[in-house]
Amino acid sequence: MSREMRIIWLHDRLSSNDPASMNEYTGKFGISSRQALRDFKYMRTNLGAPLKYSRTRKEYFYSETYRLPSLFDDSMKSQTKSENLVSSIFLKAINRKKAVKVVLRGGNEFFFSPACFDERQERFCGVQEDGELCFVRSDEVDKVKITSRRYMEEPMLWKKLFPRGAKFSEARFDFEKDFRVYHFFHFGDLVMFLASNEEARITGPEDVVEKLKEVTANLLKTLGA
Repeated sequence: MSREMRIIWLHDRLSSNDPASMNEYTGKFGISSRQALRDFKYMRTNLGAPLKYSRTRKEYFYSETYRLPSLFDDSMKSQTKSENLVSSIFLKAINRKKAVKVVLRGGNEFFFSPACFDERQERFCGVQEDGELCFVRSDEVDKVKITSRRYMEEPMLWKKLFPRGAKFSEARFDFEKDFRVYHFFHFGDLVMFLASNEEARITGPEDVVEKLKEVTANLLKTLGA
């Protein structure tokens, strides 16, 4: 989420006489305390916010009633609308299994097959045309449109909600000489995928294969086989 959107959230919170701690702020947006301090400095210096810190309560608060500058507020409403549109296009592409063309604010552009998203539907994960796993944030996107390019499927990620800090792994498969690479973040999804795809033979990586053998051995032991 952009700095401006973080500031809008904090402003709404503090305007309701509900102080916020550093841990709450950094935890909600997944940023460092150094980045948070830069946000607070921007609010005080550039926006004239009466932002204070209580060492006793270890919380930030407004020392007096405050309204954000109208130009800043209007700009954020426009940005929020834009980011919501980007997210809605990504979600539509996932549901329809369509690839999209993404143009980032820095000018970089690529084709992307979104597969899953975070709880706020602001960060999307999928693969580019070269099969590389890719993460795209809605606030980094300048333009996005659904295309007729081939959708790169990720069956173990499709429509999944991935938690903050999720670690993604890959598994290599042989579908009767049709070799594919798919990604997952829950090992259980890999087990279920193999259980429902009898034609799939996993070929690597070695650590994933070894873990599967352990899981299989434990299951057989549980079943008394």
